[in-house]
Amino acid sequence: MLEKIRYSYFTLAALTALVQKIVTLISTKLPESQMIIALLARFQPQVETALQAIGSTTKQPLTEIVTAADLRRDNTYRSLRDHIKAGLQRQNEAYRTACETLWSEFVKNDLKLYNMARDKQTAATESLLADLRKPENAPHLITTNTNDWVTELDTDNQAYVAAATQRSAARSVDDTVHDAEAFKDLKTSLDLLENILNTMTVMDDQRGIDEVVAEVSQYISEANAAAKQSQSNGGDNEEENNDDTE
Repeated sequence: MLEKIRYSYFTLAALTALVQKIVTLISTKLPESQMIIALLARFQPQVETALQAIGSTTKQPLTEIVTAADLRRDNTYRSLRDHIKAGLQRQNEAYRTACETLWSEFVKNDLKLYNMARDKQTAATESLLADLRKPENAPHLITTNTNDWVTELDTDNQAYVAAATQRSAARSVDDTVHDAEAFKDLKTSLDLLENILNTMTVMDDQRGIDEVVAEVSQYISEANAAAKQSQSNGGDNEEENNDDTE
């Protein structure tokens, strides 16, 4: 059976490179298979589109603004969270008690909400803000001197929403194929290729099919490892995996 592609590790550029290698191989090794010929005809325009789309999302000025707004609210959230966490160690009982109460609100809404998909992060941040601003928490915000900090988080969250809304409006009139769409199209065709090759292997009605499957699996295995390594090298100490789906 064909090796599975670990799509979560791949950028569009890496997936496109893998597709190009696979297409070259199967077009040479299985030139007479009608199913393969039909699939290759499907792959060709998708690869061309993917090559044009690589980096298209991050190249958009509005995307840079959205990314910056998201990072700003992440940093404000983290600094506020860490300030309250540090207060849990205070000897001052009143201050520590206030932090313990506020900390429970952070725990309730996810201590790493910045790892959520961005739309879910927005909702989680709004929920946290509502909890922190409950009447019973008002004295605790005063004790920890965090009223202004909470207001900053609210402002930063709203700024992100405004930037994301502006970008969505711009995209609605933009017919450019972007990274995510091109990636999805390639994945659909690769899943179809997997089904075809596995079926041909089981039926054993194509000369050399086992060799082809072995070679394609080797390509996939090497690409999986390289993509995983690349993703690991690109991470930081506190990973943020919130995807850009808005």
